Amino acid sequence: MAVKPWIGTLKAMTPTGFKPAKADGVAPNASLQLEYVYGYRCHDARSNLRYAASGKVVYHTAGVGIVLDPTANT
Repeated sequence: MAVKPWIGTLKAMTPTGFKPAKADGVAPNASLQLEYVYGYRCHDARSNLRYAASGKVVYHTAGVGIVLDPTANT
C-alpha cells in the first residue's frame, strides 16, 4: 500500500464542524471557449505545420490542435 502523507495534512486542515454541501462534487453548468493560443514551439516539433485543402493553416501547440484562417479578420 502506498504512503499518502498528504491525506493527514488535509484532515488536519479541515475546519472543525465542516459539513460538505449536497452540491459538492457536482460539475457546474458552465463551459469555456478558447479564444487564442499564443506561440509555436518548433525547435523539437518538426514537420507539424500544414496547409489544409481550404487554404487554412493547421498545426498543434500546447496540446491543442489549431486551424488558423489567415484571411479571417480578427
